[in-house]
Amino acid sequence: MKTSCQCHHDGEVMKNICTQIGLSLLVMMMAISVSFPLKAASNETEINNKNHIIAHVDNQPVTIQEIEDKQINDLRLELHNRLEQKLQMNALKKLAEKYPEFGQRFQPDVSDKAVTEFYLKNNLKSRGSLEELGPQIKAYLQIKAVSSHLDVLYQNAISRGLIVSHLQKPNEFLVHVPVETAYLWEKKGESVMVLEFSDYQCPFCSRIQPTISELRTIYEGRVAFGYRHSPLAFHREADEAAIAVECARDQGKFKPYHDILFKNYQTLQIKELNAYAREAGLTNLKRFNACLTEEKYRSRVENDQKAANEAGIKGTPGFVIGKYDRATGVVAGEIISGAQPRSVFIEVIDKYLEKK
Repeated sequence: MKTSCQCHHDGEVMKNICTQIGLSLLVMMMAISVSFPLKAASNETEINNKNHIIAHVDNQPVTIQEIEDKQINDLRLELHNRLEQKLQMNALKKLAEKYPEFGQRFQPDVSDKAVTEFYLKNNLKSRGSLEELGPQIKAYLQIKAVSSHLDVLYQNAISRGLIVSHLQKPNEFLVHVPVETAYLWEKKGESVMVLEFSDYQCPFCSRIQPTISELRTIYEGRVAFGYRHSPLAFHREADEAAIAVECARDQGKFKPYHDILFKNYQTLQIKELNAYAREAGLTNLKRFNACLTEEKYRSRVENDQKAANEAGIKGTPGFVIGKYDRATGVVAGEIISGAQPRSVFIEVIDKYLEKK
């Protein structure tokens, strides 16, 4: 389950660490009672067929695949997950009446060592101390262990022929996003890309940068990393900052200026943007100032924002991770939303590397 810590287009900011590590949603999913009867499974099977005809227009069929977008796919996936969980709970409860092994209580013991390892592995230092986050991490790991235990019981029942599920997971939905004018860190023929859409005034975008930097080191020469702009409307200085870094790019200083902006995401007034140019090592400050004043790259930033919207990215940071076709300049992959732990990125990146 992937949850996010993200700046949203409507200005709503998710700050709770429980949300960051998935605790609150997982608790909700463990306890929720969904009002779909099990007989809905056959209908769910039908709509998960991408070629399922949902209408006829002028006697021509219209399939789900023709109209599906990221939001529709997310809703279908949520419906599937909730149905599957409800089925699991219902099935195990029924089996326990005849087979006691399916009704045994399981109380996981999560050690302090496991909590510490999770804290370090997911690079949560920037989100709070181990002492602060420890109790929530422990609760999350306990719930995860219970969920895994139930999954094992469920799969055991399936292997014994005691459960036959007719639920089908929705087909994998891939977005196709052009790289266009994105800044690229690597240009060595990589066939997998992490394309970031961020906002220089977004605290979560700033927070994720150390993780992205680590990933660039881990996957050097194997994965390309690109950056495009997605300044949110309620971040008043974000678009000027985006234009400024493009002006710095004219003088080969995108990287240092980019890093400075995220380190100073709370101070992005025009006077600071000019000062950061000197700090980043730009030699022609007059040229930079003119570029910024004239908003030379306003259209580039707006085009990036348009691409983010069309891909279904609703907040920042947002990432498209997938296969990179250099011939067409398009990344075909999935969206990862928010300041996720490094492990989330690694799981998705490795999946696409294995598809080579």
